[in-house]
Amino acid sequence: MKLISAFRAFLRDTVNLNQTRLGQLDDRVEAIVAALRDDPVIGPLVRDHIPQGSWAHQTIIRPLDGKEFDADFLLFLHVHPGWSPADYITQVYAAFGRHGTYRSMRVPKTRCVRIVYANDCHVDVVPYLQLANGRQVIVNGDLDDWEDTNPAGFTAWMQTKDTITGGNLRRVIRLLKHLRDHKGTFAVKSVILTTLVGGVVDQGRKLLDPSHYTDVPTTLRSILNDLDQWLQARPTLPLIEDPSCPGTDFNHRWNQAGYTNFRDKIHAYAAKVDAAYSNPDPDASLKLWQEIFGDGFKQLTTTSTGGGRFGPVVAPAAQTGRAG
Repeated sequence: MKLISAFRAFLRDTVNLNQTRLGQLDDRVEAIVAALRDDPVIGPLVRDHIPQGSWAHQTIIRPLDGKEFDADFLLFLHVHPGWSPADYITQVYAAFGRHGTYRSMRVPKTRCVRIVYANDCHVDVVPYLQLANGRQVIVNGDLDDWEDTNPAGFTAWMQTKDTITGGNLRRVIRLLKHLRDHKGTFAVKSVILTTLVGGVVDQGRKLLDPSHYTDVPTTLRSILNDLDQWLQARPTLPLIEDPSCPGTDFNHRWNQAGYTNFRDKIHAYAAKVDAAYSNPDPDASLKLWQEIFGDGFKQLTTTSTGGGRFGPVVAPAAQTGRAG
């Protein structure tokens, strides 16, 4: 059975990051950007900041107990004619070092500087530039080189896919990220998971079957079956291209062993979800859903229908991080 009310409650009470923490994230990012604008070296270069990843796509989830949640944003900078790509990481890190609040919170990473709020969350500040030839890039500090990116394009792609599903894609991605984090049976970067899951969403499937994405459990079942079919046809790690940036891929963030395990687990979970969805007995179906999601998945009523009303994914410039 679908048990739609149970899915609604599970997302609200267990999976989704609560509004208080989302609001706190907004405030923290604004404070970080303000500190960088005030810095004598980085400040004159700051053009804007753009949420990206799970924050921009409304797929951010509640972390495990005792763990941090994460968010990242692009720090849109003017080009400094004397700096190499790695210098942007070095200089942002140095700017935080000149600030009393962030000096002890900063951690340099390959593509960002991480600000860590102990036992709560971390925020990745990713230098992002548009070069003279129009190329949009982030930095690989380890290689001292540029990496192509198209943040607005990726969010627009995600919005298009989410719209096809009536807003259910972002909820399914949250459920799969929760499953990944709580079960620990597979590991995959969120950007790769989003790309793979969004990649199997197709308007043509909806035209052939208008109910294909009709609610959260149906969308979960449809996407897992479609993704499983796609993965089973590809035993070797395929090229996972950035849908918004032709010629760019995410394969450097995965390997064959991780892909094989993911492929096997999606195959198993697709069968489990199909069994739970198809079982006509409410109690038996609930037990099968709980085998997938744990005891936190609870049926509140047996009469609820529909999936509620939620707004669309919005473009980065207007994104607040809040999601239904």
